[in-house]
Amino acid sequence: MQTSVEQITNHLKKNGLKPVYLVAGDEPLQSMEAADHIRHFARQAGAERTLLSYEKGFDWNQLIQESANMGLFSSSKLLELRMAHHALGKPGSEALVNYLETVPQENTLLVTLDKFERRMQQSKWYKAIDRLGVIIQIKTPNLSRLPEWIMRRFKQQGKTINPGAAELIAMKTEGNLLATQQEIEKLCLLIKGDKVSLEDVQNSVTDSSRYDVFALLEYALNGNRQRAVNMLRGLRQEGLEPIGIYGAMMWEIRRIMSISGQLAAGIPKDTVFNQHRVWYSRQDAINSLLGRLNRQHLTSILQEAIYIDRSLKGAARHNPWELMERLLFSLGGTRLVPHAANGLN
Repeated sequence: MQTSVEQITNHLKKNGLKPVYLVAGDEPLQSMEAADHIRHFARQAGAERTLLSYEKGFDWNQLIQESANMGLFSSSKLLELRMAHHALGKPGSEALVNYLETVPQENTLLVTLDKFERRMQQSKWYKAIDRLGVIIQIKTPNLSRLPEWIMRRFKQQGKTINPGAAELIAMKTEGNLLATQQEIEKLCLLIKGDKVSLEDVQNSVTDSSRYDVFALLEYALNGNRQRAVNMLRGLRQEGLEPIGIYGAMMWEIRRIMSISGQLAAGIPKDTVFNQHRVWYSRQDAINSLLGRLNRQHLTSILQEAIYIDRSLKGAARHNPWELMERLLFSLGGTRLVPHAANGLN
């Protein structure tokens, strides 16, 4: 039987403890939470916990022995077997299947695996777990669905957050669910009311410089050239290195060039935005840019960006901060004269 992280608590309440659980996946937050739900339920049922780690030289007899040993304070046990990989070999597979066929009714085995691989579904031990217990495959939310995941998390905390604010958290944490959850918990502590706004998220951003770079690009894409340049100058005064800001600019410019090319080839806009994981809140800004600049102008902007890279590496004698200001003006729609010595015109 299979279930999800979101459903495991209801499953435990409805069905009680099963003989065995497999939690498999490489996303640490959800893996930890799924295992914690099972541990908590077993503890409430009075089970004593024993931890085993499968590694090279592991003696599978330990599993049988620990299962048979009576606890000091309880007749039931939660045996937790942590495995780094699914390749048990013939002895391990046979030992695990034999254990599952003879597991005492009062005991529960929790197997945690840090990766889910489809080929292990053909193994005898996996099929035995599927038949006798519950399998929880950990799936990291798609980046495009992460804001919805964030909104559900806030709802669990008794708060609501608007979609734009949820998207900003998703962008800031870049899909790292541990960092995302930390941001959610921090906001729930800081915000006294039951609603979390975009301004609340902006004010609480841990790394303000990263948010400022995001906002700077937002202004440039929307054609607000002077505001973008003023923010760039502020970042310079704060002592930020130009290479970090340039990296964000270059990534966005390359993405826009790719989007522009696909749209010119007739691919539907929704499809293109989904492929490039363009957040809903950023789509208006990119639409604004593409409506303002043609392909030739975008190519000249890319050439300008490449020249900035040369200046950062010392191959061109220009101040990279001044070049980035030029680039922001160009993104805003100003046509600039190419550098005579840049070798690109």
